[in-house]
Amino acid sequence: MKTLIADLKTRLATVPAIKYLDEDWGQLDYYSPNQPVKWPCVIIDINQAVWSNQGEHVQIGLAQVSIRVADMKLSNTNVMAPLAQRAAAASIFDLLAAINHVLHGWTAGSANGPLTRTLTRRVNRDDGIREFEMLYSVQLIDTSAKIEFDTIEVPPRITVTIKKPTG
Repeated sequence: MKTLIADLKTRLATVPAIKYLDEDWGQLDYYSPNQPVKWPCVIIDINQAVWSNQGEHVQIGLAQVSIRVADMKLSNTNVMAPLAQRAAAASIFDLLAAINHVLHGWTAGSANGPLTRTLTRRVNRDDGIREFEMLYSVQLIDTSAKIEFDTIEVPPRITVTIKKPTG
């Protein structure tokens, strides 16, 4: 999962509108006039992974990736506001589309399946920050505990496979 997060950061860094991109360590939950981010920001995390065994200690997981997109709402969205202000206020929707464009269907490495967007939701806040969360699912393969075997050829063409000792 560490590699997946690093790959997501690299991929999302290609979206020029993002001014701050990091893992979620509570930056947006720091209710203060001075959040430790620049606007607009993207915060990523892996919420959960459900694993199933495939044999020989190999597991396949279905992980849920959270992409939190937030911006300080400083522009007027009123229909009577100037067009430039309304466009600036709606720019978060352009950012959501740009993020989905680079993530949906993207495969973050040979041990992962393609990312699939499963949900977009508005996060209600009381501090003037406009936040949306997009959830993606991705299949992972974990071979970190895989049982390794040695194959020994013994004449006359007898093959013996033995389990390697662990630890």
